[in-house]
Amino acid sequence: MSEITNPFDPNFGKVPKIYLERQKIVEDIVISLESGTGPYQTSMIYGMRGVGKTSLLADITSTLGQKDNWIVIYLAMTNDLLATLIQSIYQEAANPVKKALNKIDGVKFSAFGFELEVHISNPQSTYQVLLEEMLKVLKKHHQSLLIAIDEVKETPEIVNLASIYQIMVLKKYSINMMMTGLPKNVSELQNNDVLTFLLRSGRVPLGPLDLFDIKYRYQKAFERGNKEINNTALMKMTKLTRGYAYAFQDLGYHVWQHSTDQVTDESIENSISSFKNDLFRNAYIKIISELSPVDRKFLFIMAHNDKNVVNISDIRKQMGKNSNYISQYRQRLMDSQVIIDAGYGKVAFSLPFMKDFLLEAEELYEIDN
Repeated sequence: MSEITNPFDPNFGKVPKIYLERQKIVEDIVISLESGTGPYQTSMIYGMRGVGKTSLLADITSTLGQKDNWIVIYLAMTNDLLATLIQSIYQEAANPVKKALNKIDGVKFSAFGFELEVHISNPQSTYQVLLEEMLKVLKKHHQSLLIAIDEVKETPEIVNLASIYQIMVLKKYSINMMMTGLPKNVSELQNNDVLTFLLRSGRVPLGPLDLFDIKYRYQKAFERGNKEINNTALMKMTKLTRGYAYAFQDLGYHVWQHSTDQVTDESIENSISSFKNDLFRNAYIKIISELSPVDRKFLFIMAHNDKNVVNISDIRKQMGKNSNYISQYRQRLMDSQVIIDAGYGKVAFSLPFMKDFLLEAEELYEIDN
């Protein structure tokens, strides 16, 4: 019998083989988009790094991309979003649709790009007109368009694209947009003065995974791999993840690599060093770097506390600030999903080994707080 390969995949930006708790979300969104009803025509998937935003977006786009009546365009955050969108629609269109697009006056499409046949002083307004002509063709051929943008930020290019997109929505074209981003970046985009319609968009928050689901998936994965695992080991692995999607994949990967025909306490312990290193290097450095200096000071004070559950009053005393000031940063960090409410006047870290990371980073980089 051939050896079963490791089913866990800690790489970012891929749909892993073991995909927890998200399939129902994918099904609901796809059904809503196909029916043209529901809240997901314009959608925002948000959460911290490592919760599975890109994987969820990839799963949705892959599902719709397999359907004959959908054109799915995955845009990167570049300086020429609108031009890239126009070219990508042409490239992804089926041949009958391409033939119709080639009949649009004033533009010449090719496999390498498109060329406007007259010199223009304002390409953005011309691109808007061209996009609408293309959407008319798609509508005539019963084609729906999904624009997918990963890790969105408030830039002039995305503001321009979203503004034009909203005009096309109001004109009843079958155009949809789905974006992912960090909570802070999504909030900034939604609160842009010209993009207030995004406040009414379908919101898909991704938080911690269900621990019972994690435990069940670990059990089934190791059993299928002919690796015996008892309840004690399952409980230990599950609790180590703290519900963090990246931690589920990464810990599972390393424990699998350290196990033969049985998952033991030793194989779990032998995995923790690599597990922590991956968390620190691949996720936490990036997460912390995106926070403000005051946010970080708040976290370092928590890390130095002897208890895992920290009283807000202790943080307030050490920062020397009033309750309103502390509450503001407490809420910011909760919105960023780095800490959680742990009871009245108390907070705790949401992620596994975050306290260890902060203390090690403080010493390694000689951070002065």
